[in-house]
This record gives sequence, structure tokens and C-alpha cells, in this order.
Amino acid sequence: MSARRSPADVRARLRGLADRIPRIAPDPYAIAMRRLGIDAPTPAEAVLRDRLVRGGYRSRGLLPDALLIATVETGVGVWVTDADQLRIEGGELVGAGLRVPLFTTPPRPSSSRVTLFGVVVPGVAAGVVEEAVWIAADLIE
Repeated sequence: MSARRSPADVRARLRGLADRIPRIAPDPYAIAMRRLGIDAPTPAEAVLRDRLVRGGYRSRGLLPDALLIATVETGVGVWVTDADQLRIEGGELVGAGLRVPLFTTPPRPSSSRVTLFGVVVPGVAAGVVEEAVWIAADLIE
């Protein structure tokens, strides 16, 4: 998907989110990240820190804005990858010796080269992850 400017309604939604504190589900994601050896803030903590430092959310293009909005609204990180590079077996992301449960959207005609995904970790309902992925998918349509 080529980088393109976010439409006015997406930029307005981003501005409106700057006044809200995102729902943060730090414990399940922080625990999972620690177990994987990842020493970084959870996605929700990272966007909150960015908002505090910058005083708001700046539009960075449609795809980054959609990922940000989904994360702020649900507390769940959403990522994007080249659909050709992602291997899914039985609802799990497979690679680098890991089998990670996840929720993905199928590639759509307008974005057939990318797949959005969110990682399901113990303690976070799959429905919340699904909601986050669909929020982002609907915005980039």
C-alpha cells in the first residue's frame, strides 16, 4: 500500500483522540513481551508516551494513522506486514521458531499487498484484538 495522506475525517478522529487517555492493558502485553525478551513499552504505552511528549497526535499518513487510532481506541497494538511474507497456520503467526496466536484481516482488493494483524496474548480477549484490527482495516478502506 503506497503512503498517502489521511482523509480529513481520519485526521479529525486523530485530533479528537488526543484528548482521551487510551485504554491500556499493560499487564498481559507487558508479561508476554517480557517472556519473549522484548524490553519495550506495550503499544498502548508507546502511543500514550508519544501523545504526552508531542501534546497530541500528528497525522503521518493513512496507514500509520489507522494503526494509531486502533491502538488508542482498544489498547491493542495493530501491525501491518507484506501479505506475501506472512505465514499463518491454524490461526497462528509462524516464523522465527515462534507460533503466536493472532487475528488478521484477509487482504482486501484495495490493500492486497498488506495484512493487518494483532497478537492475542493470555489475558486479552480475542474479540478485543479482532476489534482493533477491524478498526484499522475499516479506516484504510
